[in-house]
Order: sequence, then C-alpha cells, then structure tokens
Amino acid sequence: MKRVVRRASAVVASLILVASCGGSDDSAGTSVADTAAEITTESPVTEAPTTTIAETTTTAAPAGPSVEIVGGVTDFPSDAETVVTVIGSGFTDLALGNRPPLDGLPTGVYIVVGTFDEEWQPSTGAGASTRRTDAMNQMWAMPADSRDVLDPDGLLPNVFVLDPEGNFSVEIPVKKPEGEGITAIAVYPASGAIKAEHEFLIPITFS
Repeated sequence: MKRVVRRASAVVASLILVASCGGSDDSAGTSVADTAAEITTESPVTEAPTTTIAETTTTAAPAGPSVEIVGGVTDFPSDAETVVTVIGSGFTDLALGNRPPLDGLPTGVYIVVGTFDEEWQPSTGAGASTRRTDAMNQMWAMPADSRDVLDPDGLLPNVFVLDPEGNFSVEIPVKKPEGEGITAIAVYPASGAIKAEHEFLIPITFS
C-alpha cells in the first residue's frame, strides 16, 4: 500500500514539472501569438505616377499692315477743308521703287485723297488715270534712309518717316474732290513700287 502512494506522488510531481516548463498547449499558443505579433510586414509603397507637362510659349503672328482715320470719321463737310490724321501700322518689307532717285530703294507709301475707279490698285496694272488725286496734298511716308536720299535737308513738308516697325502718323487736308468715282483716302506704294498688301482705300462722304 505504501508503494502505490509513492508512485502517485511521483507522477503528480512530474506533471507539475512539465507544466512549469511551458509544455502545455496554452503556453505554446501564447508563445506563437507573441512571436507573430512581433513580425511586421510592410506593404510596398508605390509612388503615384508623375506627369510632366511641357510649357508651351505661344507667339502671336505679326499683324499685317493696317490703316485708320483717327476718330473713325469718314463724313466731312462739303463746304470746308478738314484736316484729319491718318495712322498706318505694320508697313514693313517695303517694295522697291523704279523711279529716280529712289530706284531700287524701299519707297514707303503715298497717303492721298481723291476719286478712284473700281480697279485702281497699281498691283492690278491699273494706270495713274484710275487714281485722280490732289498732287499738292499728297503725303509720303518712307524709311529714314530713303528720305535722306530724296530730301537730305528735310525741307519737304509732305514727306514723313516710317519708324522701324513700319508705322506712320500723317495729317492730310480733306476737301470734296471733283470728278466721278469712289471718293476716298488711299494708301499705296510710292514711286512706282508694287505691293498689293500695302494698298488701302477708305471711302469717305461729304454732307
């Protein structure tokens, strides 16, 4: 009877020893959970795609030549002379003259008042008779170098200088002309030069 008691005590002691050494399933589960908690898995960071937009510089095309009457007035009194200002811009790339002393030189443009046929432009081959103008009040805008040739002393009151951008501002007397045709202020290449882009006709009326 005494031997049986000893063996039972020994078995109980062994079980207590095993439990204290962490041999139970609970102890093992806790150990695995703790280990799993310590392992951190980071997802790969994917950077958003970067789109580079190239800067575009837009340059406006150069404006072509233009002519205007200051104030836009195109109706004038029939019984009086009115001085108006005519402004031109963009008269570059001038045609070359074919009459001395500006033969072969850029001649600029005439600014005139008169009566004109339907087809009056020098570029169409229309002769001088299609343009009936007052020669005494004919204005002329030209480059400075050409003016030095035509009027080196600057004595001609009807000659004006085009600036480097091809701009001019000219005062011209307007009075009702005689004859039939389109009454107008006209601008066109001077001294026999030909350039259609520099031909302008601004019809005017008289009250």
